[in-house]
Amino acid sequence: MMGFLSRGSHMEEPVVYFKPGCPFGIRLRTALTLHRIPHRSVRFRDDEDGAARVRDVNDGNEISPTVHIADRWLTNPGWREVRDATSTVQ
Repeated sequence: MMGFLSRGSHMEEPVVYFKPGCPFGIRLRTALTLHRIPHRSVRFRDDEDGAARVRDVNDGNEISPTVHIADRWLTNPGWREVRDATSTVQ
């Protein structure tokens, strides 16, 4: 397997919350794009609701990136962790 999901497969699109300029957020979003993993990016500095969600799941800290997939939250995950979490969502 090439490490990507086909567009036709049923999956929940991950939401990547990131801070502008964060190298970890840049690296994750780039890897997801290169591996053809559909995702939506939210710059949580510009989104108070997004920032509140990130703080809620990270003990009050604004950690970038934080990823939301269905009912799961991942803090600073690698692209493979996002891929695996995405592929298990039905």
